Amino acid sequence: MPLITDYNNVKEIYQRVAESGIILPTFCAEDRETLEAIMASVLEVGKEIGVEDLPIITAWTSRYPGRGQMTLLTACGDPYVGIHLMLSDLKVFMGETSPYHKLKVLPHLDHAFPWIDGDILIDFADEFASVMCDASEKPFEENIRITAEYVERVRGRVFVEGEVDEVFEASGTGHRNKLTTVEQAVKFLRETGVDLIVPNVGTEHRSTVDKSEYKSERAREISTEVGKILCLHGTSSVRIEDLSKLSEDGFVKVNIYTVLAVRGGQALVDKVLRNLNSVFTEQQLRDYIAQGILGEAVLSVCSGANGHSIGPKLDWVANPRRRDAWFEAVKETCKEFLKVFNYDNFAK
Repeated sequence: MPLITDYNNVKEIYQRVAESGIILPTFCAEDRETLEAIMASVLEVGKEIGVEDLPIITAWTSRYPGRGQMTLLTACGDPYVGIHLMLSDLKVFMGETSPYHKLKVLPHLDHAFPWIDGDILIDFADEFASVMCDASEKPFEENIRITAEYVERVRGRVFVEGEVDEVFEASGTGHRNKLTTVEQAVKFLRETGVDLIVPNVGTEHRSTVDKSEYKSERAREISTEVGKILCLHGTSSVRIEDLSKLSEDGFVKVNIYTVLAVRGGQALVDKVLRNLNSVFTEQQLRDYIAQGILGEAVLSVCSGANGHSIGPKLDWVANPRRRDAWFEAVKETCKEFLKVFNYDNFAK
């Protein structure tokens, strides 16, 4: 199935999830392994519930200072090259010979600052199902003006997500921003004309520890006034028990990245650590032991999965083993979110 980028088709999907108590997870990726793992997770869930054309949002940032994912995709760091590669990969994955070709994939451009990614926002508007025009670091009135100007330029071409005010950065050192008020949300929506809004309801970007508190009541107050058009950022800082509340609180879209990177990265490193004697020579391992980096146990042939002598093995130094460790961990993590976000309701 071709990528879902038609404005009206995108709108229909959002209307359906809003009415069905489903949330669309927006899984961010900055590599092909993660991109495929996202689609594989949806394919597996679809087989479990008997629906072969489930929708899913795949996303990435461009030059976003917090993490410019398309500048990280390639060694050259060119975001245009990165976006073209990601879109071309998606189109191949949607080809008739691909196992994923029946899925409804909605590509999303995340955290595009108009003064940094203005060219991307315009040049690729028709290539995405939705884009986030992020002017939230500007004063409120300026944020509204900048966002409204962009909406006017692409109206009816692409779903636009706007951030009412800035969500706190977990690694930042400044003060925590105040929660979005109902009045701010209503004014922002009315004067910008965006399709989705991101309110600040206590979460944090790229949080890897539980130190923030999601404010469910504030989210409900806002959605009561603006409708079920909320998008959550900073999901990694939301407690597991709060995830199931999000649809009732008015959210239809939830951004997820950090937990994918953490679990994928940990699985990859674990796989390598347990097979170091198939990556390095015995002398190299002894050098690491002498430096205090490794312990003597690493010399045990039994610690490797292959049961052969110590030394580099092509099967372990090449990429597929590492790719598959990352892929499986990310796929299973995505499946967890799909189930929490009521994807079973697509079968009803």
